[in-house]
Amino acid sequence: MSDFNSEKRIVSVSIVAANYNNGRYLDEFIQSIINSTVLPEELIVVDDGSHDNSVEILRRYKNLDWIKIILFSINKGFTSALNTGIEKAGCKYIMRADPDDVLLPNRIETQFDYMENNTSVDVLGSNVIYFRHHTGRKINLSNFPLTHNEIYSKFEKGEHGIQHPTVIIKTEKMKQYRYGKEFPAEDYELFSRMIRDGLVFANLKEPLYLMRIHDKSSTSTLTFEGIKRTFMHRYHIFGRDTSRLKMRIYYYYIRNYRKYQLADKKINKFYYLLIASICYPQKLLNRLINV
Repeated sequence: MSDFNSEKRIVSVSIVAANYNNGRYLDEFIQSIINSTVLPEELIVVDDGSHDNSVEILRRYKNLDWIKIILFSINKGFTSALNTGIEKAGCKYIMRADPDDVLLPNRIETQFDYMENNTSVDVLGSNVIYFRHHTGRKINLSNFPLTHNEIYSKFEKGEHGIQHPTVIIKTEKMKQYRYGKEFPAEDYELFSRMIRDGLVFANLKEPLYLMRIHDKSSTSTLTFEGIKRTFMHRYHIFGRDTSRLKMRIYYYYIRNYRKYQLADKKINKFYYLLIASICYPQKLLNRLINV
């Protein structure tokens, strides 16, 4: 375990993470926060009834009083765990992160300073570097829109304008909204409500987060019902209907793009990328610009 450097600047950020059976990744996740250029006032990890070694690993950090661990005796679900962490957050900003990912060293400092210097912004995200879980090899960069209007347009289309675990949000706003009960599509539903109601969004072009690609992640296990739920939220929030054909095409795009990211053999990667590009050529082109 790295030594805790108490001389680092401490900023008013509550990092909230919901953990379920991510024991094999927890040390790397927590160490990435400890090794950051500045430290958060608190890291709140809500363990959602894990049955691996997650709790044992989390308890190794009990000497760090800024790490707060909340244990559920049973699995209550991702959104319930996140809402519990949000309820306990006591800092000016809430920062999201997932315990199977890694924060780049300057993420906390960069996003905190931006929010302090741009007080009109309520929700701030960043781009990410996707990497293979077993090799650490970089796959590609994300290419999220940067301005509020561009982000709004994405959500209005039924797409994601911001990468969920990269966000930092004013705590007063986060506590006002909270997550709905449905999963997946919980992030789309939350952020769509926020942006519809006039909250100001922005993304930083710089990648500040390493997102691990593995076969147990929510995108890898995404079903068509999950896509339908997203577009149902689109209808209720923005009043925009979506044809079943468009839903199906978008689902095949996401599924094949994730298979491309997971594939080891070049021939398989080419095949999945081809299918994804046929389903959504413009989106794929935009994403591959930053490969």
